[in-house]
Amino acid sequence: MDRFTVGEAEIRRIEELRAPMPFAMFNAPDLVARHAGWIFPQWGDADGQWTMVVQSWIVVVDDRVVVVDPCVGNGRPLPDFPLFDMLDTPFIERFAASGVRPEEVTHVVCTHLHSDHCGWNTTLRDGRFVPTFPRARYCIGRREFERWDSRRPDYRSVPANDGVFERSVLPVLEAGLAELMGDSHRITPSLLAEAAPGHTLGHTALCLASSGREAWFTGDAFHHPIELLHPEIDAGTCEDFALTLATRRRLVDRLVERGALVVPAHFAEPHAGFVREENGERRFEPLASASV
Repeated sequence: MDRFTVGEAEIRRIEELRAPMPFAMFNAPDLVARHAGWIFPQWGDADGQWTMVVQSWIVVVDDRVVVVDPCVGNGRPLPDFPLFDMLDTPFIERFAASGVRPEEVTHVVCTHLHSDHCGWNTTLRDGRFVPTFPRARYCIGRREFERWDSRRPDYRSVPANDGVFERSVLPVLEAGLAELMGDSHRITPSLLAEAAPGHTLGHTALCLASSGREAWFTGDAFHHPIELLHPEIDAGTCEDFALTLATRRRLVDRLVERGALVVPAHFAEPHAGFVREENGERRFEPLASASV
């Protein structure tokens, strides 16, 4: 679903790309088989693959325009992550087609600083990377900023993410547009960023609360709906899986208790949903209405 509302907030989805991923990465064939009745064909195919979608969200609320996780970006050399290497997609044209111009964006929230969550922070122009959203405040967790700050003597390189800080973060810092967040940070009256560590050490989740309705933008805390029901699944994509497990359990409990919508970064259609609990059993319910 490309447009829906949560209370008084309007949500718009902008897709950059999609790619098949193997269920084998979850190392949980028995769990996949147990849930085959709802996983297939919507959340997986007969070839043992599921679709990962790289997408951004635009949240229009409180007279603000907030971009969540601005994808990979064009022209980025990422040789250790071939799927994202030197992209040339019409993302920015799709963004404009949503009815929002880059200069109208007031805030950009990066749940973390992997290449596919902060790339369009900047645009390559005249041989250098400059802020894509020139009037926005770029909200980045302080812990996450420090984790990926390659200028630090204690910086630990991850080859698949090399160069991302220099191309997609430093330019907004140097332009005076970066806003480093603590573990709990109020962005607008309806939007609160909270620490959700594990996938990366400074990973953040974003809670939208509007007119009695609630939604959580969870970044990469979850990649596939099966992880909402089995948070113990470890696909080997996290810096600290013990932290991820605690974060997942906390988030899922909130989703259930509050009847909140979960809006992960990479889910396929309809891209969001609910975790429901009946008689002690939890199930995933895809978003079916354009109004939450």
